[in-house]
Amino acid sequence: MNTDFLYNKAMGKIFINDNQLQDWVDASEEIKERFGIEKALGYLIGEKFYNLVGTLHAAQTMVRAIDDKRKEPEYNPISIARYNDREIITNFNDMYESRRELITEVKDLLGRFVVSIMEVYTPHAIRQYFESHPRLGVYGHVISDEQYEFLLEQGAIEHSLETEVEDALIFGDMLKYFGVS
Repeated sequence: MNTDFLYNKAMGKIFINDNQLQDWVDASEEIKERFGIEKALGYLIGEKFYNLVGTLHAAQTMVRAIDDKRKEPEYNPISIARYNDREIITNFNDMYESRRELITEVKDLLGRFVVSIMEVYTPHAIRQYFESHPRLGVYGHVISDEQYEFLLEQGAIEHSLETEVEDALIFGDMLKYFGVS
C-alpha cells in the first residue's frame, strides 16, 4: 500500500490543500471523460479512497501496539535507537496522541469523501466497481494485468499474506463506507 498522506501535527491536518478531496473528484470526472468510468473509479476509490482507509488502518494499528506496550510493567514511553553515529528518539506517548488525532481526522475525511463521490457517481456504478473485484492502490488502474504480474515477479510490488489480509480488511471497510454489502 502506498500511503502518500502525511499528518502535519503542527497544522493538525492531513492535507495542506483544503480542497484536496474535491480536486480528486474533479480529476476523476476528467478521467471518466477520457478513459471511462472504470478508470475513474479506479483512481478515485481504488487509489485515493483506498489510501485514506489504509492510513486509518495504519494509525489504528499503531495505537493498538502502543496500548499493548503500555500494559507492560516496564513500559517506558521514550525509546532510543542508535544507527551508526546517530540516535533516534521516539516518544510513544506523543506518537499515540498524534495517531489518535489522525484517526479522528481521517474518519471525518472519509465521511466527507464518500458524500463527494456519491454526488458524482451513482450507487449502482459504485457497486459495480466493487463487484468487479478491482486491484487496489496506484497500480490498480494504470497498468495492465501483464504489467502488474511482471512487477510482482520482479519484487517491485510488495505481495505477501500480510498485504493480502490488510487489503482484504481495507476493502471490507471501503464497502462499509459506501453501504455496499
